Amino acid sequence: MREVTVTQDYEMQDVPVNSLMFDTENPRLPSTITTSNEQAVIDWRLKDATIVELMGAIGQKGYFPGEPLLVIEDPNHKQQYIVVEGNRRLTALKLLLNPNLASRLKKSVEQTSVEALYKPKEAPVVIFDKRDQILDYLGYRHITGIKAWSSLAKAKYLAKLRMTLGVTEPQEQYRALAKSIGSRTDYVARMLTGLAVYNTIVENDFFEIEDLEEESIDFSVLTTALSYSHIVKFLALQSNQKESLTGLNIHNLKELTEWLFRKDSLGKTRLGESRNLIELNKIVNNQRALAAFRGGDTLATAYLLTDAPDEIFQNSIGESKARLEAARDTFHKVASVSQNDSENLGEVYKLARNIKFLVDQRLLDDSE
Repeated sequence: MREVTVTQDYEMQDVPVNSLMFDTENPRLPSTITTSNEQAVIDWRLKDATIVELMGAIGQKGYFPGEPLLVIEDPNHKQQYIVVEGNRRLTALKLLLNPNLASRLKKSVEQTSVEALYKPKEAPVVIFDKRDQILDYLGYRHITGIKAWSSLAKAKYLAKLRMTLGVTEPQEQYRALAKSIGSRTDYVARMLTGLAVYNTIVENDFFEIEDLEEESIDFSVLTTALSYSHIVKFLALQSNQKESLTGLNIHNLKELTEWLFRKDSLGKTRLGESRNLIELNKIVNNQRALAAFRGGDTLATAYLLTDAPDEIFQNSIGESKARLEAARDTFHKVASVSQNDSENLGEVYKLARNIKFLVDQRLLDDSE
């Protein structure tokens, strides 16, 4: 795949800001927003309050020419350019010139525009002949580079980049994509499988989970879940062709989606933290534990029904000991203590004494 050296192979030039348009295929944009509606794009961008900070930086120091926008010419409009890389900076430029475009953060946007020493009417751009010529650059900068996209944006980008490849066999595609972004084949495969599963969730209207949508879903939790073999089996995905979703169990996918993303009144999901996927992976592989979890038991309670009670017991004792030792070693630095601390320690003492009695009794029984 050809490397693209932006500053050497292509000439930088200044283009009027009003000739620059947002990218219709920007993987960062939610699918509910079309860039034919510039106002909708700006509204969405302003959900990120740092856009105002970027406006201020440009307004006080001018536009840094070392960060040109990467564009292609609009095939339908001469002298109009689609900004493939730099839509955030384009938003800031447009708002500096016309703060009335802001439907949110209006006062901040207006004040920043009024106080700006510079309101560039032109921006430095590098014009590429084809979108594909920018893909390599974007891959290195945003996927493995210093300013990472969200996991979902990465997956969308990879899906789009795959369309430019000259190979059709999935494993060859994964290898080519991994090479193009400087990553691993298994990472690429997991991202694209995650995107395929995510698209199924979208097609099912996020299984009507309240407040769950493209902008709120934590795609990285989904892709991490798909790295666990028992969860993959629970979804009935074929291990050698997961991305095709052959045999996908929609009912189980709905359950998994609810466990990962549906929040209770306290804002907690049944999974809790993503690190609990280890426990969930064991639960879905054990019929008794799975039935308990489906019936409403907590993740921790259901996990006790898997084949891991010995491990849970030993780890819990070890962690408790380590935490108590930490409390002891830092006590001399504690400024004040409370009656609640004393009561909690009393409960810990009782629990430890009771558990020790049970352990000693078991050891005695085993020795007979």
